[in-house]
Amino acid sequence: MKFSRVTFLAFSLSALVFGVGSPARAATPLPSSLVQRADGVLRGKTTAALLEMHIHTKSQDRTYTLSYWGDDRGGTSRALIKILGPARFRGHGTLKVGGRLSLYDPSTDGITVLSGSMLGDGWMGSHFTNDDLVKETDLARDYHSRELKTWAANVDGKPVTFHRIQLEPTPQAPVAWNHIVFELFTRDDVVIPTREDFYRRATDAAPDRVLSFEDLKQMGGRLVPTRLTMRPANAPGEYTELIYKEVRFDADVPASKFSDQALRR
Repeated sequence: MKFSRVTFLAFSLSALVFGVGSPARAATPLPSSLVQRADGVLRGKTTAALLEMHIHTKSQDRTYTLSYWGDDRGGTSRALIKILGPARFRGHGTLKVGGRLSLYDPSTDGITVLSGSMLGDGWMGSHFTNDDLVKETDLARDYHSRELKTWAANVDGKPVTFHRIQLEPTPQAPVAWNHIVFELFTRDDVVIPTREDFYRRATDAAPDRVLSFEDLKQMGGRLVPTRLTMRPANAPGEYTELIYKEVRFDADVPASKFSDQALRR
């Protein structure tokens, strides 16, 4: 995998259970296990990716080329995002180390440490938030999972099982959403997310925003969705797309990649 410069966003197998006096059969995966696997489909122990971000609003269209490095080894999650182009924005970056989130502006050579209240702000004018990109929120950890519906279907001509799961925040979770409805499908040992609906209030009939996962491809040795599209309800017709051009999982990433020096590079 080649990057021109310093380049987002763990799966467990379902246990087998044996009924007394009956043949062995596979247990139905717990909703929380499915959510954990789907939420991590584009992350490994380490992750390196080259992406394009296309932002469409009523007033403009803008496209960025991004590099992403992530490291989920150990007890501290780390991520670095850098803008490679266009030239006007080259060098802008976001660094996450544990709960610390920093933004770098090369025009001032200044690093700003964000407060928790700024995790919900749009990243570089996009419809994705700072939290979306650096994955401070862990869906399996911060939300309780409840299965709403399952159904059989076909994807690319192959049978799959779809799951619709409602996520409700745990009492201490620092999250912005009242609940999330997460759709995914399973096929053999593969779990793929397809859609997330985000609701601000329990009484809302429609979501505040919708994230869709599309264009399944083999990348980095996995089947992954390579186009993620966020659509806000309060701005019909607007959207932001994240398109994975390359991705590599579980490479050796040095700790120095997640430093203020690397953010400035």
